[in-house]
Amino acid sequence: MPITAKHINGKQRAWLIVYERVTGFEPLHQDELDAGVITFNELVRHNIKWFEEWSTESMAAISTNPPLTED
Repeated sequence: MPITAKHINGKQRAWLIVYERVTGFEPLHQDELDAGVITFNELVRHNIKWFEEWSTESMAAISTNPPLTED
């Protein structure tokens, strides 16, 4: 999964790489960042919020559904 943002510095690129490595997801909103629609801090907040929501929903789904096979 590529880091496509072009208008970022080294520390920002490093954050995006770590986010992708740790979460397994390509950072969202890179195009909006390059277009000047959002700031890098907004990109960070959006990505963290998205991952928190995804994690919460995933945990709820796997903890409330019965297993597919019996032990």
